[in-house]
Amino acid sequence: MSGKSLGSFALVAAALIAGACQEGTPTAPAETDLELQAAVAAAGDAAAQSGDTDRALALREGASALRGGIRPSRIEVKIQNETHEYLAIVVGTLRRAAGGQRVLVRHLVAWSGRPAAALLQVTSKSEQALFGHPGGNDNGNDPDGARGLWKDLVNREIWVATAGSADLELAGTGGACPTQLPAPALRCVLASFDIRINGSFQLLGTGGPDGPPIEIHTNADGVHGVVIKPAN
Repeated sequence: MSGKSLGSFALVAAALIAGACQEGTPTAPAETDLELQAAVAAAGDAAAQSGDTDRALALREGASALRGGIRPSRIEVKIQNETHEYLAIVVGTLRRAAGGQRVLVRHLVAWSGRPAAALLQVTSKSEQALFGHPGGNDNGNDPDGARGLWKDLVNREIWVATAGSADLELAGTGGACPTQLPAPALRCVLASFDIRINGSFQLLGTGGPDGPPIEIHTNADGVHGVVIKPAN
């Protein structure tokens, strides 16, 4: 990934820290921050242009969650033997799979620091999924496998999950988001998720993930989020 792309991550994460509302209940309306929403959406567009579709999707849907008035939750993320506090949201999007059935795609986006120092992103199409090496024959190439990225924005490093598991369980849904989405065909409802991330992440180099892994874990219940689904 280019330095320009990595810089956009720093900008977005910093904007999230500066502009996101403080921790609260998911039903409490968040203050509208149009600049924050625009920054997240623009970073999603930049990711799409670079070909990073998973990242683009998560950022765009993170912007949708912010438009819906979601407040982030505080979670603890353990990296190797150090524990850090992150702010996090989970966005679930109900989509129709190739076979016609509906699948809830889950995106965890969590960030840390003032200014932002790191960003963790996990995407999964099921409650329980496995990480796999992107270049291997395991779940790294399985469309139903989990994808994980951790970005060290201070040292300009990107680490990708190559083993482990991601559990993103929809714990419950509530009422409508304080602000509904502008697209009339979509509906946003408040939700909470129980998350269990236990992954081995390797540094992403020019030839792919390589080198000794680091272990990243987070376990949290009731993480604030939204579910975006068709209105009908």
